[in-house]
Amino acid sequence: MSDFDPSAKGKIFSIAIEISNLEQRVEEMMTVALDTSWLDDLDVIDRMGYEARSRRTIDKITNEILSNVESEISEDFGEYMVSDAAQTALKVHLDHIRLPLAEFIKEKISGNPGFDFHTESPAAFIAFGEAKYSGVKNAYGRALSQINNFIAEKKDVQELPDLRKFVTEAAIQNAAAGSKSYSAAFSITSDDLVEIMDNALSSKHIQTLLQYEAIYLIGVKVSA
Repeated sequence: MSDFDPSAKGKIFSIAIEISNLEQRVEEMMTVALDTSWLDDLDVIDRMGYEARSRRTIDKITNEILSNVESEISEDFGEYMVSDAAQTALKVHLDHIRLPLAEFIKEKISGNPGFDFHTESPAAFIAFGEAKYSGVKNAYGRALSQINNFIAEKKDVQELPDLRKFVTEAAIQNAAAGSKSYSAAFSITSDDLVEIMDNALSSKHIQTLLQYEAIYLIGVKVSA
């Protein structure tokens, strides 16, 4: 971050992903959606509550969204795909712990009014993630802008009572002290992935995020 602000001490990670086999990606997303092992370590009351809370969303994702993917990607599916790809990338390449998608642990069924996904870094910082998809333009500006809006509305703070069930105590204490990170995941329509990732780095919405521990920029392109 010091390249953008000499006083900033965190890091910026820039990851571009190209999905070459959409059918295979859908199958992998279906496996993740149906995996309820994240419930196993909860006590009986939390397990019952989150299982009931997540069931309708899981049904909606698998029956209405993932099962109906055709040649044209809908915005609903696109945002699930971008969220899932971002979590997968952070887990595989940066050793993050992947948390259940936000819509699985919140009361609202689909279209959740807060961050879309969360991970925990090896340094015990929660990364609050926002995913945006567009089939006609690169979506990094929308994702970064939404993150700033959610921070202003304290959406991240509002989510901590739920998130503490799925992250380490160190991560919760860090978040409570204001030490946390943010992930902007977005679709890419351009063929020049490097240019778009550089444009995201230069976005006017980056500046306000330089006070945090890390910014993760994750671009996702579906090849024809």
